[in-house]
Amino acid sequence: MMITFECHAKGCSPGRWIGTLEIIKNGNPCEAEVSGRGSRFHLITGKHTYGNYLCIPSWNIGTELADLSDCFWNEERLRHYTRLKKADSCTVVTALKILADYIN
Repeated sequence: MMITFECHAKGCSPGRWIGTLEIIKNGNPCEAEVSGRGSRFHLITGKHTYGNYLCIPSWNIGTELADLSDCFWNEERLRHYTRLKKADSCTVVTALKILADYIN
């Protein structure tokens, strides 16, 4: 199933864009394909003893997450610990928020 969503971020041009989310494997871990503004991400997210995690193997990203719906904290984490651009991190955290409704 393909889910379309809208992203928006201050300081990005354009300020709004459309992203897509496709859940490949539901459960723990969950795998999904996300795209927006020309970038594509294979997300692997799940829970471990101390919280949540996110891996994006093709971008060499692995990090802790807050709750999947916590866009502020998750975006700060991605921006601080990875080389993702603001628009890409916004696309990923918006997709994670939507994904939370399907896997929780």
